[in-house]
Amino acid sequence: MRMILLTAAFSLLCFAARFSPAQTSMELTRWREFSSAKQSNQLGSRMTSVDGVQRGGFIVLGDGGFARLWSSTVHTTSPEGREFCQGFAMYDFEDGSSILAKVDISGEPKTKQMGTIVFLAGTKRFKGISGRGTISSWTPAQWDMYAEVEASYSVSGP
Repeated sequence: MRMILLTAAFSLLCFAARFSPAQTSMELTRWREFSSAKQSNQLGSRMTSVDGVQRGGFIVLGDGGFARLWSSTVHTTSPEGREFCQGFAMYDFEDGSSILAKVDISGEPKTKQMGTIVFLAGTKRFKGISGRGTISSWTPAQWDMYAEVEASYSVSGP
């Protein structure tokens, strides 16, 4: 009797684990971003200034596909000289799917800067997206930006 109960409990756990959100398969994606500032507004103070930047550009996916990029970020520099960029990005793909992501990047001026990207929401093939990754970026000219993204994500439903 004890063996039957143990077998039944084990079978139930295995069956339930198949439908656990933690078991959703993750996909790895890589892309390169190219963007430039479309609008910039500066707020200054005695300590530092804060720039609100609206960007437009595109991404090239690892498989050769393209998407449009629109972002709204805040850039600032600490009194010690470290730069910070935080905000949101919207990626619009050729098939009409979209991803909304939060970005958080920091580093030394005029060098490659590192940070994180977190997927917040999606439409169509990305509906129910969750995931995160790393982003490295640099600005070869004022307000132009080049970035590389590597992230893992899963999609919970159609």
